[in-house]
Amino acid sequence: MALPPWTVELLRRGVTDLARQVTDNETAASLKEQASKLVEELPKTARDKVDTILRQAEQSARPLKDVWQSGALWRGGAVSITPTRLINATGCLLDPRGSGVGLPSEAIAAAIPHLSGDAARVENVDTRLCEAIAAAVARRCNDGNAETRELDAIVTNSLDASLGLIATLGKRGGSISVPRCCAQPMSVSAGEEPTSGPGQLLVDRLRTHGCSRVREFGLADGSDVSSEHHFQTRSPIGSGRPRHASHEGRVADPLPRRRSNYLVRLASEHTTPQIPADSREDWIDIVVVPYGGVFKMAAPVEIQSIVGHLQAGADVVVLAGGVLAGTPEIGLIVGDNETIQKLRETPAADLAAAPTALTSLVASSVTLQSSGNSPLQQLLDVSEDNLQDRATRLSTQLAGFDVVTATRVTSDPATFGLPQKNANDNVIASRQVIVTLDASKPADRVARQLAEATTGVLCRVNGNEIIIDLRWVSPEQQAQIGEILGTTLS
Repeated sequence: MALPPWTVELLRRGVTDLARQVTDNETAASLKEQASKLVEELPKTARDKVDTILRQAEQSARPLKDVWQSGALWRGGAVSITPTRLINATGCLLDPRGSGVGLPSEAIAAAIPHLSGDAARVENVDTRLCEAIAAAVARRCNDGNAETRELDAIVTNSLDASLGLIATLGKRGGSISVPRCCAQPMSVSAGEEPTSGPGQLLVDRLRTHGCSRVREFGLADGSDVSSEHHFQTRSPIGSGRPRHASHEGRVADPLPRRRSNYLVRLASEHTTPQIPADSREDWIDIVVVPYGGVFKMAAPVEIQSIVGHLQAGADVVVLAGGVLAGTPEIGLIVGDNETIQKLRETPAADLAAAPTALTSLVASSVTLQSSGNSPLQQLLDVSEDNLQDRATRLSTQLAGFDVVTATRVTSDPATFGLPQKNANDNVIASRQVIVTLDASKPADRVARQLAEATTGVLCRVNGNEIIIDLRWVSPEQQAQIGEILGTTLS
């Protein structure tokens, strides 16, 4: 019996999707089970063909899956050649050990052909991918605006690589100015006090990359960063040049302006100098976002974003990749075409650019986020009632272990782990399952064993209690917690 064309097309799409996602152990197992049930209902001829296709797809993906699951160690060392899958039940999103929030499988699938070497070598593929990123950001920036803004983008290896490119703008007659109120640490580990050590400050990082034309101005509290005298033209080359007299004594037209004065500042409510309107033609406003996303997120905490700063008037935004951005830990620069083109022309551009696989992953992730597909936003959208129901079920499940003397559910807030002066600006409602262990199982030792498992579970410890916070745990991850705890406690 011949299968209808639409049925064949659905099967083909399903098998293709399986081949892309089979590197994920849990996803592969679930998809294979569903595919097997589907195959059993097909006529024998079609069943054999589909079964052959499934075996070929699994065989082609086996090397990736075997490496992912093996957990083998380097000889003579203790460093695994494969990453430990992570469930972050600490309640702090930016935990130094990892966030536990993965990337969309579609974004990872976009990078695999470039990593495996079977992708076509398309001319200017990196430029086209960056154009796709810029187009997705521009569409969001232009929502509801009469004027359309054209943007360009560059994906770099890291935030430092991005700052290295920005530093090159201070050469060849350019001038970079950094407000003194930006003398704040650009990185801080969760639970630690901010420090101002070497390399932590924006101006230090810019100067580290060999740019001598970096100056600080203004007061440390930022009270005078908008004073007009700070934004007077500093560079005589390319901007603000006087008119030149002709042989007939008439004043010739001024040479075309070329903006070569750059205000580089950190993204913060305390570092928002306003460039006077009459100086906008001579200055380019560059905002550096160490913690933030590409698009605005619906969250109780205000999270900095590329779109937010571009809509506020910034010319260029430099973003550090990470869980908030929905990307790996890369660097992303988005801004006006003129400045991005200058960055592309610098000799350091090729060294700073991210590999094609990462650029493809970022482009896919940004496109998915623009359509509302964001793993982090899905966690943010989980209601308190949902968390309460999940916590109650997990508490009942964990109470069945012999070494567990008691369980209870609490409603303390979770945190983002962002460096905020006001702790109340860094929290979100959550639920926790408190597991009390008997004396035979010290909680700190159990917590270490959980973190070191094949799929690690990060949690907090209080005395002989283990605290499992569910805000940054997906329902799929929660289903594994009971099994992992059971193996550890047995």
